[in-house]
Amino acid sequence: MASGAGLRHRATALLITLRERRGTLLDWETGTADFTFGLRHRVVNGTDVLAFWGELDAWADQELAPRVTALLDRAGPRVVTDLRGVTFMDAGGLRLLVRIRRQVDRDRGTLWLVPGSARNRRLLRITALDRVFTIPASAPVPCERTGARSGFG
Repeated sequence: MASGAGLRHRATALLITLRERRGTLLDWETGTADFTFGLRHRVVNGTDVLAFWGELDAWADQELAPRVTALLDRAGPRVVTDLRGVTFMDAGGLRLLVRIRRQVDRDRGTLWLVPGSARNRRLLRITALDRVFTIPASAPVPCERTGARSGFG
């Protein structure tokens, strides 16, 4: 089994190689150099929509948390967290969701969570987070995924 430092070194080498071949991989919306996850933000009818895609894990939490905090600092009182583009989520992704919940609660806002896949719904049910979030039967605002995505992947 490879050590954490060895894996980081290999990941850095891979990013350098990819940068040389394709130019920078920096995702302009998230500010990250990763392309396995991302975040799109838009405002629809006065509601801030945070649409995540890819793998929400500990790395995504670490990279996206500052961006999410900054977005929520400027957000209106209504926020939708859209997970329909999320293909994998672990404790790091759940931590990010709880962080969003706490910040919106602190600001006395309203948060809706659109889990998307049955896998995401099951994870929320197993962890009892489905009782913490407001999960509507259908998306409270249009959260359609467009063909364009930020980043790579």
